[in-house]
Amino acid sequence: MRKLILSLAATPLILGSMAVSAQAADDGFNIFSDVKFKGELRPRYQFTDVKEVSGSSTPATQKDAGSSVTNRTNLNFTAKLFELDGMNGTIELNAVNDFGSQQGPNQNGGEALVAKISQANIDYTVAGVTGIIGRKTVNLDNQRFIGSVGWKQNFQTLDLAAVAYGIGGFSILGAYVYGVNAIGDAGYDYGRNPEPKYAGGIGSGRTNSFALNASYKIMDPVKVTGYAYLLGSASDTYGLAVTGKVAMGDIAKLNYRVEGAVQQKATLKTFADGVVAPGSGHEDSILGKSGYVNLDVGANISGFLVGLNYEVLGGAKAGDNSTTAFQTPLATKHKFNGWADQFLATPGTGLADLNIRGGYKFDKYGKIIAFYHFFGAAADEAAGGGNGKNGDDMKSGDAYGQEFDIAYSIKVPSVNGLGLLVKAAMYKDSDDTKGIGFKTGADSDKTLAWVQLDYKFATK
Repeated sequence: MRKLILSLAATPLILGSMAVSAQAADDGFNIFSDVKFKGELRPRYQFTDVKEVSGSSTPATQKDAGSSVTNRTNLNFTAKLFELDGMNGTIELNAVNDFGSQQGPNQNGGEALVAKISQANIDYTVAGVTGIIGRKTVNLDNQRFIGSVGWKQNFQTLDLAAVAYGIGGFSILGAYVYGVNAIGDAGYDYGRNPEPKYAGGIGSGRTNSFALNASYKIMDPVKVTGYAYLLGSASDTYGLAVTGKVAMGDIAKLNYRVEGAVQQKATLKTFADGVVAPGSGHEDSILGKSGYVNLDVGANISGFLVGLNYEVLGGAKAGDNSTTAFQTPLATKHKFNGWADQFLATPGTGLADLNIRGGYKFDKYGKIIAFYHFFGAAADEAAGGGNGKNGDDMKSGDAYGQEFDIAYSIKVPSVNGLGLLVKAAMYKDSDDTKGIGFKTGADSDKTLAWVQLDYKFATK
């Protein structure tokens, strides 16, 4: 804990000295000018409790519990390059340390440090067109297909060359992605069998992928977004979403999302030494066709938050060995299908997630929000084709368990830039889950709790 306190205290001093040095540049032509710094300190306590359920490979009474204290230190600066209007450079360092706090089975008690250059890119804007090249955090739309996984202390970034353009209500982005820098949070998801990488994700390394996202906002009630994500040696995904916000006088504000997508075998390949990238786990990972549906409606009624969501990720008919489950390997997955992260990889028979939410947003005292999820196998018709063979319906009533999530967040009064988050996830397994084999390790009930401070600061 002493090391944690010293680290938190020293970081603003280091950043401040860097800013003073940057401002002391000699007059004349500068490679860097108008330098701006910002940073973040995010200490977090996490507790995980896993209980094996009957029918698993271990006794029903066996429990694994673990806890940790981690801290994210993020330093970011941007600067105008070569005194050229519209050209900027960004570099960012992100470090995560657990300060030897690992407790529980499977933990070695060592002091784990993960440090990396999380962003390093150049962007240039002229006549409304922006070109970007380098390493960057990328969040598209609701992050269901491409996101930075910002919840993780060690988040995801992409190496890319991209072009973006926007005018009025229209915007478009095209990007060639040649590298993935995955979250790599091995050891930070405590409990039984910490996963070596984000399940269902693409590991760090080379890729050969292309992303296209275009949207047109007709007015607040209607925005149309189309996208094509071609992930090398993984899949091709094409989709359309209609979203909007509708004001009901001064009392209520409604929002909705209607989205559908189809996923099929990859047309692009990721090559390493002349062959498809070995060991990526994504060589021809989609062999047939699979579909996706997301229906969501929410409302803010004088501060009360309510919503209903139904999401279906298609899969193969039970007993079919073809790999057609709809996957989103570059998504911010923690945001979807429950905070216990039990469905980071879609089960082979697909996933249907019916969830309700409710909460309240206070004027000065933060926000509380809760979700309840009902998980089941996806029916072929609901997910747009299932195994792509005969379209036979499967038992959509197969239960994959339930989950309750709750979180309270607030901006700490009198401390500019400081936020507090208290959050919990409680997943309850179902007997119907046995033998499906979509999870790492044994079938289990899982409870997680987090307490987090998030302090953001910037130089003027």
